[in-house]
Amino acid sequence: MRSKTVDRLLKSTPKEVALFVDWYADLVVRINQILREKNLSKKELAELMDKQPSEISKWLGAEHNFTLRSLAKLSAELGEPLIEIKKKPLPIEYVEDGFVCRVHTFVSYTKIDTAVPNKTYKTTDTFKSTHILNHAS
Repeated sequence: MRSKTVDRLLKSTPKEVALFVDWYADLVVRINQILREKNLSKKELAELMDKQPSEISKWLGAEHNFTLRSLAKLSAELGEPLIEIKKKPLPIEYVEDGFVCRVHTFVSYTKIDTAVPNKTYKTTDTFKSTHILNHAS
């Protein structure tokens, strides 16, 4: 059973501090899990990261404020994702400025003129694949 003092402190903790502590703890636990799974020591991780072992110990033992760059480097060196950003699904089709826009999963889109029915459009996206779009009113 928690004391009233602990309850009062928890209630007065700013939400961003509570989130930081939770995320940081989850991140450190995950990094340590990956190190165990890959049989890597903190010293070996430091060598991979071109860091001093003391810096890695600091990262994994206290409240270190990771940068996105350091998390990306850690993720790349460990070969495992460390954070995941939930993305809102994009609509597949929408109308903008009188054109029907179709969004592809690789974030490009093709505008089709709705004033010209039954016309075939050929588009090439940045990944060099070609799509044939038939527009029918």
